[in-house]
Order: sequence, then structure tokens, then C-alpha cells
Amino acid sequence: MDAIVLVGGQGTRLRPLTYTRHKSLVPLCNRPAIAYLLEWLGRSGFSRAILAIGLNNEDLATAYPGGPAHGIEVVQVLEHQRLESGGAIRNAVHEAGIEGRFVVVNGDVFADFDFADALRAHEAAAADLTLALFEVDDPSPFGVAVLDEHRLVTGFIEKPPPGTAPGRLVNAGIWIFEPGLVEEIPPGAVRVEETLFPSLVARRRKVLGYQFKGIWADIGSPARYLALNQTLLEHGFGRPVPPGAVVDSTAHVSGASLGEGCRVGPRASIRDSLLWESVRVDAGATVNGSILADGVQVGEGATVTGAIVGSHAVIEPHATVPQGTSIEPRTRYHASNDS
Repeated sequence: MDAIVLVGGQGTRLRPLTYTRHKSLVPLCNRPAIAYLLEWLGRSGFSRAILAIGLNNEDLATAYPGGPAHGIEVVQVLEHQRLESGGAIRNAVHEAGIEGRFVVVNGDVFADFDFADALRAHEAAAADLTLALFEVDDPSPFGVAVLDEHRLVTGFIEKPPPGTAPGRLVNAGIWIFEPGLVEEIPPGAVRVEETLFPSLVARRRKVLGYQFKGIWADIGSPARYLALNQTLLEHGFGRPVPPGAVVDSTAHVSGASLGEGCRVGPRASIRDSLLWESVRVDAGATVNGSILADGVQVGEGATVTGAIVGSHAVIEPHATVPQGTSIEPRTRYHASNDS
């Protein structure tokens, strides 16, 4: 079976991080986020991963030009205009010559569960479409599915206001399609979540909601991206400090992931943070609950709390970067910026 991986988005909610790197290539425990997804697809028995690559995503196209990668055969399908999820699925099916049942996966999700069980449920229900669902504490940022007693979807509520959702089962961005459904996707740049899915439900077609346990998250925001990295660290994915990083013996690193080539100076403290490659944290500096992209420099005695720092930015010595600050790539944050 083939899997279409939707990687056409621009990652606007992860800016400034995605100004210099595609969202699917941002690191999780020192590996590209998409690597985990491709490995899961390979373990789950898929024959091909069709990457539906959108406009202006040359770095992703270069990183995965086609051929074997992470245990699965990767095929590129390039989009020459913005297609949204519906157009991307239709284009990928035709360009890659997909025949028969297939699966669609949003490229910004991390999933680790038994897909074979989902497929068995899909077949047992004779479903036209199966949506993987995951229970979350706060469903307000997601699309919520409403199910009947047979686990068939009867409705959708998109991003309900906090406290108003009828349940906590959200669309996990993993969908099993029967082959004929692609011809029912409306023409043009449309989202299947807003067109095909509700249309099938309204016409009483069988749309199964498959709830799974395990690990699931998307990296659609800096907070969720950082939280997922913390979850993966807790579950033993990757190394918090890779061999290529250098941490002074008097420095303190806790709940943090450091990339290759990072340098942490004497008495520096890094907690609950994610550092990309070649980040330098000088003596006595503190980084807490922050994401620092590649090549960032944190000067001596500086404090960075709850911030997102773009590639090759420089935080000057003794500067204080407060909660919620976003620093653009290749800029300098001066001590005089402190409020």
C-alpha cells in the first residue's frame, strides 16, 4: 500500500524557525521530524511514501530526492501551484500512479501506533474512509470528530472554543482512503477536511473513526513542537547530548536536546529547551523553555526564557530575552532591548 505524505505547507506558525528550514526538516532529538514519520510508515508495511511537496520547498526536495530513505521507498511529487490537501491528494494519486487503497498522512505529525489494527478496523467496517483519532486534553486547536455508537463519524467541529467541544477525539491527520474517493474530491485547491469529509458524512457514507493509543502530536506551533521533543526525550528517542556537542563540566543541562556541534560554556544552564546544530551558549548564560535554531549565539551571562530564536541570531552578553519573544534569523538582540 502507498502512503501520501502532505508536506506542501509553509510552516508559518513555526516562524522564525521555518524561514530557514522546511517544517518537516526541523529537528526532533537531533533528527529531521519527517524521519520518524517515514520510519513508522516503513515499519507499518507501506511500500512507498509519496511526498507531495509544495511550492518553494526546495530544501525538502533536496533532502529527499527519491529512493530508499528511513526504511521505505520515497517518491517525490512536486506541486507547481498551491493545491491544499484535496488538490495535493488528487495530484499525488495521478502523478505517482497509485492504484487501490491508500493512506494520507499530514507531514507535520508524529505518530507511533499499530497501523495494522487500524487497517483491520477499516476493513471490518467496510468503510469508505477511516480517520485516525487521538484523545487530547484540549481539543480547541484541532478538528473534533463526533461519533455514533458504531464508531462512525456523524459530524465535525473545527477548532471549537475552549470548553465547548462535545468530546476530545481529534483528527490525527492520518486517513485511509478507498480508491474511488479521489474522484469525489472537488476540483481546484480545496481542503478535504472541509469538503470531501463532511460531504461523505452528509450522504451517510461510511466514515469510520479509529481511536488509537500511543504517541501522537503535531508540530504546528512552537509550544507543541517543544512539548513533542520533551515527550520523545522521556520515551528514550535520541540522545539529549550527542557525541558532537561539548558541554563544560560545570554547566547544567536538564530536559533539553542539543544538536551536533553545540558548545555550552562554564556555569551555563539549559533547561527544557531545544537547541539545533552549532548553537553556542557562553559562560553563565541561562536558557529555559526556549527553541534556538542553528548557529545561534547566547552571550556570557545572558538569560533566554520562553523564546524562539531564529537561525544565526546573536544574543549579546548579559541581555535578558523575556517570555514570548521571537527573534528573527541573523539579527542581534542587544542588552538595551531589555524592558
